[in-house]
Formats: sequence, C-alpha cells, structure tokens
Amino acid sequence: MPKSVAGLARAHTARVRKPARPSPEAIGRLPPIPEVLRPGLDILFVGINPGVMSGVKQLHFGNPQNYFWRGLFESGLVPRQILPEEGHLLWEEWNMSIVNLVQRTTPSASDLSWQEMRDAVPELYRKIRENPPRIVCFVGKGIYEAFVGRRGVALGLQHDVLGLAGAPDTPMELRPPDDPAAPLPPGRAYLFAMPSTSGRAAAYRAAEKLAYFRQLKHVRDCVGAHAAVDHDRLAALGPQTTSRYFARDAHD
Repeated sequence: MPKSVAGLARAHTARVRKPARPSPEAIGRLPPIPEVLRPGLDILFVGINPGVMSGVKQLHFGNPQNYFWRGLFESGLVPRQILPEEGHLLWEEWNMSIVNLVQRTTPSASDLSWQEMRDAVPELYRKIRENPPRIVCFVGKGIYEAFVGRRGVALGLQHDVLGLAGAPDTPMELRPPDDPAAPLPPGRAYLFAMPSTSGRAAAYRAAEKLAYFRQLKHVRDCVGAHAAVDHDRLAALGPQTTSRYFARDAHD
C-alpha cells in the first residue's frame, strides 16, 4: 500500500538534518569577519563579536533572524529589506559599515570577559580614528560600556561626542559638544547606543528596538543636512532615553 503524502513528508523531514555544529576547536580557528572601512561613513555600526553562524558564513549579523536587518529597513535607514549576504550594500550603496569589538567567534557573547572586551578597545578606536565616521552606533549596551570603561550607560544618543582630530596617538577624547544646539563640527562623531539585536536579547521587544533605529535615522538625517539634532523629534520617535546630550536634560 503506498504511503500517504503526509507520511512521505514526515519521512523526508526525518532524513533532513541541520548541519552539524562546528566543534570548539573549529570555532576557534574561524578567521575574523572581513571589515570594510573608509573615512566619512554616515554610520559605523559596532557589534560585539561574531556568533557561530556569522563566523562560519563570514558575514556580520549572519543570522537572517537577527533584528539588525529588519530594523535597518523598518526605520528607513535602508530602502529595502536585505539579507546578511547583501550586507556589502551598506557601504556600496548607503555609506554605512560594520565592525566588531572583539574579532574571535564564540557560541555566545557571554563567553567574552569584560577584560577581553576592554583589551579590544584600543584597536577599535584606531580603526575609528583612521576612518572617521559621522556616527558610531554600538549595537548592544555592553559594547558601549566596554568602549567607555564604565557600567550603567544610557541607551540612545550619548551626552559625549568622540573627538577624532589630532595626532594618531592622541588619547581617546570623550566630551560634550561645544554647542549642542549647533551641527556637529568636523573632527567629532556622535555616539549612539542601542539594545542588542540578537534574538537572545529578550529584554527589549521588537517595537522598542525599532524605536532606537528610528532615533538613529533622525540623527543620520540631521548629520546629512548639516543640522543640529532636534531633541523633541528624537524623544517623539521612541523610548524616552536618559541621554544628557542636550544641555536642558543635564539637570533632570
């Protein structure tokens, strides 16, 4: 008696198996994901380090379910939904790019120690100084905390901007802008921190993550128009941040 269609489907499914997970030794041998940088990027995104899927594929945010790609599109930062395999369009078409704080692949970001992340900061800062962007966006609160060396930072647009002028060996300069009501001058970069877009980061709903992407787009649009960031517009776009970037917020 011939098998039913459902039975055949179940049999086929049973034969199809997911690719075997790489061994710890194989994961440890994965090379860093290639990075493309140039001066004048509108946004440089900073991830924490490659997960296994990203490391195997050699793609940033290599899991297509990572909210990063959806957030880019739904916020209007890019004009269409793209896959991790199309990440090259960020720098080819839309003047953005991605780097990682730590280069080595791990099964989870929790496999990284605070010290390992802090040790990676000088190299990240070197990349940023040699290729000054207009905005540095840290895709995960812990990444920005490691960058500045302190816990408990706020999400959203940061109070301090990053100085990128001077000699190559100039120490990292984080300070408030000279005039928060004016466009950011050359030699400075806005700093923006958003929640992790990983599916494992369940503390924020998709709608909340999207709100930070929309705020980031507003900052990007202001930079492109050589205009000051509109605080009221920024607040209306999403979660109320505790950023003290604007002088009137400093005493709240």
